[in-house]
Amino acid sequence: MYLDNAVNRIRTLALLAALLLAPPLLHAQKTGSAPAASAVMLDGLISGQNPWETTASQFESTFKAGLPQWLSDRKDQARFFGNYALWDGEIPVTESVVEFQGGKLFRVNFSLYNRGDTRTEISTKAEFDKHLEAIKQSITSHVGTQPIDLGKQSASAVKAVGFAWTKAPSVYLLEYSVLKEAKATGVLFQPEFVRLRVYELPKKVGFGAPSPVAGAVTQRVSKKSLTENVAREANGDVFLKNVPMVDQGPKGYFAVATAERVFRYYGMPVDQHEMAQVAKTGEGGGTNPDAMLKALTDLQARLRVRVRAISKWEYPEFSRMIADYNREAKRNKKTEINLAGMRVIDIGEIYGSMDPVSLKNSKTVRSKAGFDKFQRSVAERIEKGIPLMWGVQLGLYPEADIPQAGGGHMRLIIGCNLKTGELLYSDSWGAEHAMKRMPMDNAYSMTTGLYYMEPFE
Repeated sequence: MYLDNAVNRIRTLALLAALLLAPPLLHAQKTGSAPAASAVMLDGLISGQNPWETTASQFESTFKAGLPQWLSDRKDQARFFGNYALWDGEIPVTESVVEFQGGKLFRVNFSLYNRGDTRTEISTKAEFDKHLEAIKQSITSHVGTQPIDLGKQSASAVKAVGFAWTKAPSVYLLEYSVLKEAKATGVLFQPEFVRLRVYELPKKVGFGAPSPVAGAVTQRVSKKSLTENVAREANGDVFLKNVPMVDQGPKGYFAVATAERVFRYYGMPVDQHEMAQVAKTGEGGGTNPDAMLKALTDLQARLRVRVRAISKWEYPEFSRMIADYNREAKRNKKTEINLAGMRVIDIGEIYGSMDPVSLKNSKTVRSKAGFDKFQRSVAERIEKGIPLMWGVQLGLYPEADIPQAGGGHMRLIIGCNLKTGELLYSDSWGAEHAMKRMPMDNAYSMTTGLYYMEPFE
């Protein structure tokens, strides 16, 4: 019996990983890497005498034809995604995120290659080196200066390798990361990402001046200042302001995009492509929560954040939840889940066969202690200015206008209303998903994990 239970647990964990590593049902495809004749050129973003004086309204007017998507109502970030390029098509661009601070252009981020979006097949180191060298030569030609080899960047979650070109008024920072081949363990060479960040050259130069590369890094936020982001409304809403939006795009990077938003909220320049590498996100998207938690935990010391799991998926707890559900389902004359009789446990199929009303009653009425802990944990972190990474199972309760119909997903909890019993949350799908709400009991019933990060100091 014990052996059978152990085998079942292993199969369960394997299927859970497969479920969450599988790409979710999203409506889009990868972009091509080679620019077609219709590619929109984006070098106008960084050209001219002083592009860093460009205002958000000027940007909007100039690049309207390029169909940028504002990522927030504050108009502090805009995103291009699709068929774009730099310098007459010399460098294809998969995605570009344009940032504004104080109403003026602050930084432009170009994704030149990433495993989640780019269709180009680069399978060998020789191919990648050739691709990278062509990018470097193009930048050198158009900037007119030679690059400085920066080596590995300590501020990056994966210690990406960097090169920098400086020519007033701008700095061009090219960074890349690859998974190196290890024949002994069967690991194949794999490019992860190539990105170009362009920002204003610091005006102070000489002894004691900041490194030009420092402009790529925003100011870290102190732990004690986080409460300044807590906002309160007369209706009882308590929520976090200034949480950056990231649009994960068509790929299923929901977990790593959520992590990027938290890091950026804390002033750390870590993006979803770095997190996809350290969390071993599948090419089509989807991240095993255990791998994600381990990746974040491994980064604690270097990025100076604490990572905590308030709740996570574990077989014993899942088994108890099923037992509670079955008792409620029996009362309601609904089909019970025969977990013990399953040789292979399919998590998605189990959730899909549940009666949502019985599940909610079993988790929020019959087992009220867990529900109370969930509400308390959310309220306490929000009061401290800390967002929570929220693992959920979609498809159990109605939700309007979301691009993912069902399956595992991760969101960001950014507030709550204990008067009305509502959770305030955000999905990483663009500005229209910046803040939404749902009944707290629905939220807890669909929860599969709850995590948070906070700065050391």
